[in-house]
Amino acid sequence: MRNAPSVRYPVGRCALYGWWMLGLGALGLAVLAGRWWVSGTTAEAGGLMTGVVLWLLWMGFATWSWQRTPEGLLRWDALADSAAGPSLAGAWVWHSEAYKDGVTLLRVDAVLDLQDRVLLRLHNPDAGSSWAWVERARDPLRWNEFRRALMAHQRQGCAIQ
Repeated sequence: MRNAPSVRYPVGRCALYGWWMLGLGALGLAVLAGRWWVSGTTAEAGGLMTGVVLWLLWMGFATWSWQRTPEGLLRWDALADSAAGPSLAGAWVWHSEAYKDGVTLLRVDAVLDLQDRVLLRLHNPDAGSSWAWVERARDPLRWNEFRRALMAHQRQGCAIQ
């Protein structure tokens, strides 16, 4: 297949990512509780307080990171000209609150593929990039079309470079 058919796919906050961050926070809290339980003295209170501060910073970062996850619509347009070069057929277009009319992406990289979710790196034309989780649960009927477009685009990009 030279090119995958056009497809639109919703992108939003990933529950798995949220659970990972929460799980790491719970693990950190368990380590702190264990250290407090074992030490039982106030001599190590400074070290324990440092741990608590680091845990609070982690939980703040995890919440901030999860809330900043891009939400929008990722569209593969098989007939559009690619922003990466005229020799490539098709283009990824990102629609969100910031890009209501859509912006043609330079590249979309599949960084981690877990079969029912994919971690993507979206490369904007303004030289910025963002990370987005795409989950099968958002639109199960179009998931295979989306993956075909993603994989065809990945193979096409590798053949050129």
